[in-house]
Amino acid sequence: MDSCNEILYWHPSYCVHVSSIGDSLEELLKSAGIVFAGTVVANVLAIFAEIFIPRALEPAVYGRLGLAYGIVGAVSSLAILGVPNGVTRFLSEKEPEHEAPNVLQSGYAISLAGAAIAAAIIYLARFEIAALMDDPEIAPLLIAFIPYLLAFPIAKVSVSVLRAEERTTAATLAQRIGPRVIGLALVAGFIAAGRPVVGAIGYWLSFSIVGALLALYTVRQHIKINSLASRLPNRKTVRELWSFSWPLAAGASLHIMLANVDIVMIGYFLDSASVGYYRSIQPLKRVIFFFSGSFAFLFMPLATKHYSQDDFTGLDALYTVTTKWIVWLTFPAVLLFTLFSPVVIRLFFGAAYLPAAPALSVLIAGLFYRALVGLDGEMVKAINRPRVEFFAAVPGVVVNVILNTALIPRFGIVGAAFATVAGYVVYNTIEVAAIHRAVGSYPFSWASFKPLVPTTIAGGGLLLITTGRTLGLFGLGVVGILLYTAQFASMILTESFTKTDIQLIEQFEQRFDIDLSKLRSFIRNQP
Repeated sequence: MDSCNEILYWHPSYCVHVSSIGDSLEELLKSAGIVFAGTVVANVLAIFAEIFIPRALEPAVYGRLGLAYGIVGAVSSLAILGVPNGVTRFLSEKEPEHEAPNVLQSGYAISLAGAAIAAAIIYLARFEIAALMDDPEIAPLLIAFIPYLLAFPIAKVSVSVLRAEERTTAATLAQRIGPRVIGLALVAGFIAAGRPVVGAIGYWLSFSIVGALLALYTVRQHIKINSLASRLPNRKTVRELWSFSWPLAAGASLHIMLANVDIVMIGYFLDSASVGYYRSIQPLKRVIFFFSGSFAFLFMPLATKHYSQDDFTGLDALYTVTTKWIVWLTFPAVLLFTLFSPVVIRLFFGAAYLPAAPALSVLIAGLFYRALVGLDGEMVKAINRPRVEFFAAVPGVVVNVILNTALIPRFGIVGAAFATVAGYVVYNTIEVAAIHRAVGSYPFSWASFKPLVPTTIAGGGLLLITTGRTLGLFGLGVVGILLYTAQFASMILTESFTKTDIQLIEQFEQRFDIDLSKLRSFIRNQP
């Protein structure tokens, strides 16, 4: 065995060199930076669109559109049968440039078949779905969103190849920025022309249609149109891909229910206006996944490589350190949207949507648990335990449905928010337990939690100071900056930085040729 003079972690039977986990974390950090930048741009564009649409529509109309889109979006995620994740993991263990054409053809074939069947079911059952929602105007809207369903698998399977090839920039442009730019232009143009309903439909359709076109362009070197059309996919590849993907498809069906059953049950128990209130706050849930989504793109390919090399110590380090960063970066935003939810609702959607503020607070605060457990969903795929998704989702959905049934009639959309949070807590807890049992990894570390207490106290103080004041967009931004400042100060005061974090700062300096020596010195000299 080589000398372990420079080690990051030690195990009784072997040591893990900095060059192993350090390189992985450096790649992950670089990828996360690109995805984060793209996410910032995409979410700024999305915020504009999500402000324009509800302001141009009555809550009942917006709720009807959101319900139709939610149904089709949920079915779309189910119809791709878990294939994109299978494509990414399959190629991460092999050579993408050699395997990509066969895997792409197989992925397209399986997912497009699922999408075609789903589209036919929605078309034939549109009137029954509308009757179930007690709103006949939903039926034609379901037809309008069918193109989304058919383009969705092309976009997702193509981007999954980019993940395996670690082409973060191309994937970010194709999946996040391009569709948002076109979608915002569509919604702004149609609203200006006095046709906001058409604009909203065009905006949501652009996610999959524009995304599919851009993603196809980025993987064009792997696509041979004549080959795709003239011969059937390789049977062995289809079999291997389906063997990995079908448990994810089963789990995805339940996960989709977990994510969307609240909207459907609000539509069943309450009215379209209540659906509109709740639908308006759903895009704001992105604050929970803003940073985790940035790390998720490259996390699974890197975790797969550590797992396939039996580097369990490196895998555990990757999981724990990534979770810590996600928690640190997410918490101030969670405090902002939880404590100042009425300000957020009034600024983004107008006073007409203020009844949604309590539900937003419950939803954001509760879903922070998903940040605390890190990228558990990506971990179960990386360690080749796709069935965990299914077995974890079953009790989560059961809890969610039971609590929705009990709480929505009594507490309205606040009850729906609480039921959603409870379902996710059950689901994520089971996944974390399964990961720990399989490979001995868990996401929690004392360094993740220590800085949260002082930041929470700072958030409560800011709430007291601003009580009785009318905050505008600038004031809300200042509060957000102060919360992030408090978080950084808390990280230093609680001595939460580790040697790994300092090493990554050094790698960041080298890669981008900047001097952060004062920051490193300040962190090291803390008592």
